Amino acid sequence: MKRILATLAILALFPLLAGCGEQWSWRQKLVLEVETPRGIVTGSSVVRVKLRRVPEWLPSNNPGAIVSDIEGEASFVEVAPGRYLFALLRGGRESQLARETFFPYPETDVPEANGRLEKFTGSAALPRKSWPVFVTFTDISDPTTVRRVDPDNLAASFGPGYRLRSVTLEITDEPVTEGEVEKVLGWLDEYEQKNLQLDGERYRNARSNQYASRLNVLDFIRR
Repeated sequence: MKRILATLAILALFPLLAGCGEQWSWRQKLVLEVETPRGIVTGSSVVRVKLRRVPEWLPSNNPGAIVSDIEGEASFVEVAPGRYLFALLRGGRESQLARETFFPYPETDVPEANGRLEKFTGSAALPRKSWPVFVTFTDISDPTTVRRVDPDNLAASFGPGYRLRSVTLEITDEPVTEGEVEKVLGWLDEYEQKNLQLDGERYRNARSNQYASRLNVLDFIRR
């Protein structure tokens, strides 16, 4: 019993001890600019990137690794009445977007880049290789109608006259975006509470041909 209690006490301290390692954080804004038959439209969202190094002395499958987390929402833009283009969140990839844009490896290693990003402000075009996955909904009220969008051929999804002009990343002091995606995707809260894929199922079906089975709420919002 004493051994069990001691083990539980150590486990309870892990969250506090983990904070002893290196940590970094910054906010970044992804801006989408789209050319439409009615003119240029833009949309953006600010997310907070948080990273920490797992201390070497903590029990872990990957001691010393840098793990990341994000808070915020996917960037999107209304390209036509009721038609939206979304840039999906990429989980652990969000922190890499900033490094690849402003302080690419091997010119700057990861810890050095993270430290510089905490103090950095500025914007630049996101490298083409770093672009996120883009999607739209043929019916914004129906999550099963989600479709992947070719960023080099918006006309295939929206019609003639639509073109993605730029994807820009900015390190900013602006607050993290909250509640904007939910205003557009009215079903988002229900799917989050029920932990559903966009096809309405609890688990991803790798054999499904329906793109909605591959996506869930975490692709659009991270708390």
